[in-house]
This record gives sequence, C-alpha cells and structure tokens, in this order.
Amino acid sequence: MNKTLIFFAILAVTLVSCSKLESNEKKYLEGMQSQEYEKASQAFNEFCHWLEQDRETMTYDFHNMREQMGLKAVTSTDGRLRCYSWNTTPNDSLHIYADVTQWTAGENFIAFTGPIDKLLTNKDYPVAHMVDSIYSLKLGNIDIYLIAQSYVNKLGHRRAYVTACTISDIRLSPMPYFFDGIDNAGNEEFNDNGTYPIDKLFKWDEKTGIFSAYMTDGNYNLIPGKFVQYKLGNERFTRLTPATASE
Repeated sequence: MNKTLIFFAILAVTLVSCSKLESNEKKYLEGMQSQEYEKASQAFNEFCHWLEQDRETMTYDFHNMREQMGLKAVTSTDGRLRCYSWNTTPNDSLHIYADVTQWTAGENFIAFTGPIDKLLTNKDYPVAHMVDSIYSLKLGNIDIYLIAQSYVNKLGHRRAYVTACTISDIRLSPMPYFFDGIDNAGNEEFNDNGTYPIDKLFKWDEKTGIFSAYMTDGNYNLIPGKFVQYKLGNERFTRLTPATASE
C-alpha cells in the first residue's frame, strides 16, 4: 500500500470516528434536554457510561454540548487527564453539578463519574463542582495536576479551590498537604454567584514557580487583584509572606 492509500485510509477511519462521536453527542444531548424525567435520567446515565468506556471522547470537542448545556471539558497539557462538568439546572436558582473524570496511565484508560473530592478521598462527597481549569506542573520527575473547581450554593455564594493530584499506577491520587499543610488552596466562600472568571481567582506562573489563590476580606467578599501566594519547592508549595500580593 503506497503512502497516498495509507493517508486516505487513515482519513476515512478518522471521519467515521468523528461521525460516531458527533452522532452520540447529539443523541445524548437531546435526551438530557427532555422534559420527561425518566428519559432525561436515562440519557444522562448513558452519556456518563459512554465517557467511561470510550477513550476517543478524551479528544472530542463536544461543541453542541458546550453551546447548549454549558458542558465544560478541560484537559491537562499532556492530554492524560480530562475533567467534564456542567450545571444540571441552569435555569434555576439551585445549582446542581455533575462531574466525570477521565485519565490515562500508559495503555490504560480509566474514568469516574461523580464528585472529584469523592474520587480523590474515597469519602462520600454528595456535591460535585464545576471544574474550571487544570494546571500542569512538574515536581522532579512527577507530573502534578492542580484541578481548579468551584461551587455555587442556592444563596449565590461561591466556593473555589484547587486540589493537587497525580497519576499513580492507574489511580488518580491526591497530594496530601501539598499547599503548606493543607490539601487545597483558595477554599473561602465569597459572594459571587459564579460570574467571576476562574483565571482571576487562581494563577500559576511556571517561570517563578508561584501559585496565587484569591483572597477574601473579613466578610467573605472577594478582594479583586489580591492573592495568597505559594512558592513551589522540592516537596510542596510554601506560603509566602506577606500574603497580600497585588495583581
């Protein structure tokens, strides 16, 4: 088989794969938008099962779901970790989220449906979060992923924080006490209703090795442009002083 035939063979396989992914996306989207609870619930379960089973979804764009249901799909720079999240009740004051996490370990493909906190701690966390960003960094030879996530309660108050984890064997494992004695950074509740961009809440500077997390005042109001800063060392981030760094 010459190079031209090989090229067209690969192209044909790619087109078939894309067609299958798009067809599934539209089918599950239509089902989850149904006003019938049983139909919407079944489509939700089938969609999650699809993400748990199909490795090709890790690189699919999900354009329709992003546009019509607010699906967020964020991927680490090395492509090994992807997190999906969406607000299942976008037209209500109540915010109920859904999470699906995918990752690869060599030839292994693993996925988990449910809150990331439950995945990382093995405890019963009933509340999922909107996963906004994944920051990728190196600690020696270890790849570290900082998962930025947020949650808006029924009062419109928001919590946002970052959880550090790594891929160990085939598990997604937490990095305990990674932020100078605590498991995460930036976990104070503030008045926001989910409108403040996540890139204004957290910043990672690869050149300096400094991670910045938002600050709140004594009344839990966000202080724009003010951050608690952490410097990455050999084992963990260490909090810098003074803690108020201007943007």
